[in-house]
Amino acid sequence: MPVDPKKFWEAKLLGWEQGRYGSPDRPLGFLEWIANRSSSSLRFRVSIVPELLKPFLLNKHVVELGCGSGIIAGKFLEYGAASYLGIDIAESAIEKARSRHGNDARMQFEVGNVADLPRLSADLVVSLGLFDWLTDDEIAAVFRQSGKADFMHAIAERRPGLQQWLHRSYVQLAYGYRTDRYRPRYLTCDHVRSLSAAGPSRPLYVYRNWRLSFGALLSSLPIGPQL
Repeated sequence: MPVDPKKFWEAKLLGWEQGRYGSPDRPLGFLEWIANRSSSSLRFRVSIVPELLKPFLLNKHVVELGCGSGIIAGKFLEYGAASYLGIDIAESAIEKARSRHGNDARMQFEVGNVADLPRLSADLVVSLGLFDWLTDDEIAAVFRQSGKADFMHAIAERRPGLQQWLHRSYVQLAYGYRTDRYRPRYLTCDHVRSLSAAGPSRPLYVYRNWRLSFGALLSSLPIGPQL
């Protein structure tokens, strides 16, 4: 049977965040070793994204799609953003985000699904890995509903290599055999660029770093070489 994304993330997200961004014990087996290797690149991602965006945040209204429990929300305001809205499909994650940041009136968190995404009132739209789980139509909808807002979206970039093979193996062995087609995708930058045509035409820049493993950051802002 097809996997219900909402049920999938309600059951998985908070535990996944703790394993990737918390302080897990040392790996005890093959799957844990692969997950631990992945975690270092994800921790680097959440640290580098606010730094790359810092020069562009002053007085900006930021929307983060797939915000989870709001791990990086505070950095946007610390670096000058006027407001922050986090949207995630998992109610449990939104409840935790509200508990974590509930005293700051500039922050809001909402339960939402990309399939029902409204026109976003934002200067900057951010997502960290959300695209890996979306269909082409859903990715195009994000660009369309973002309007003229700048954006930064992290993807798992399709490329040959041992690290991506290990990640594919981990996905299959850990849960992929149960979730059929609902598993992360590996996208090319050119493919995302073609989908971005659903929104206003603009240059597209890419940031790569060996510490991101096979991850890449795609943005309308000049954070790296232009594609």
